[in-house]
Amino acid sequence: MKYALLGIGQAGLRHYEAFKKIRRLKFIGFTEFDKKKAINFSHKNNVKHYKNLKDIINLKPDFIIIALPHSFRLEEIKLCSINNINLIIEKPLALNSTQLKLIEKYIYKKKLIHTISFVHRYRKEVLKSKNFIINNYIGKIKFISEMMISQKNALLPKWIDDKKKSGGGVLLYNAIHSIDKLCFLANSNIDYVFAKKTNINNNIDVEDIITVSINFKNGLLANLTAVFLPYKTTPKWETKIFGDSGQIDINIRKGLVLIKDNKITNYDYLNYYKKNGQNYNFYAQAKSYIKSLKTKQPPLVSIKDGINSVKIVDAIYKSTKLNKAIKIKY
Repeated sequence: MKYALLGIGQAGLRHYEAFKKIRRLKFIGFTEFDKKKAINFSHKNNVKHYKNLKDIINLKPDFIIIALPHSFRLEEIKLCSINNINLIIEKPLALNSTQLKLIEKYIYKKKLIHTISFVHRYRKEVLKSKNFIINNYIGKIKFISEMMISQKNALLPKWIDDKKKSGGGVLLYNAIHSIDKLCFLANSNIDYVFAKKTNINNNIDVEDIITVSINFKNGLLANLTAVFLPYKTTPKWETKIFGDSGQIDINIRKGLVLIKDNKITNYDYLNYYKKNGQNYNFYAQAKSYIKSLKTKQPPLVSIKDGINSVKIVDAIYKSTKLNKAIKIKY
């Protein structure tokens, strides 16, 4: 199989390192706006830098990874889909529902296998928790609490603070992963949301704090709080799942705790992460996606998941603006 990469920023490089580990794949080229970065990457990895996506498409790649800034993906997604190229698209699929309408008819081509890079679904602790839920370890899920706290470090791209390029702040850059994870664990679409946002850093035009009350269509309730701090902090990504007969606590990159029959069982994955790396989930998604291409089976994360996540984000931002609960239209 042949593949190409659009964008070699932080996410793009993680995808590159992941697919590099898979045998019998040929990396045929990449695009990148930063000329200096492109020259260095090209020399280091002995691969050609292309200025035009059409030149890459002429090489007939089996799939392309789109890891461009949020506002630069629309035309690339359309062009690749028109030319029948399978896609891995970094989240979010689009800036908003208006953009979404412009690409929906292209990305729904029947024979194409697209996926969204909601890579945290592939983490061991998330998949283990999903298995516990499916097998009724903690009974019927009643409530999920999701807390995401992280630092906006100096290595992150500057465009994430520019609303025209990013579309939003902590919700679109970080917490959209939480939204996907909550839907995955709840096994339900979200019915309506009520949200508030604010800022610690008032020098940027996107939010760095958001809190969302979520009602799922299956009756499950959830609360999401995401914070993106401009200073050093104690990072945390914690999910607490409360069932009517037990509880699961997920600590991303560390493990999980199962509370069942008044017994506490700890699943410590620290050594697993030391062995496989903090970003092994990119490799897990890469392997899974190649398998989907070979078998023509749907990937774990569907294009519908990406579409729904954009509609949910839109509803959340609308709620913060109107100060009321917003029902999501799918």
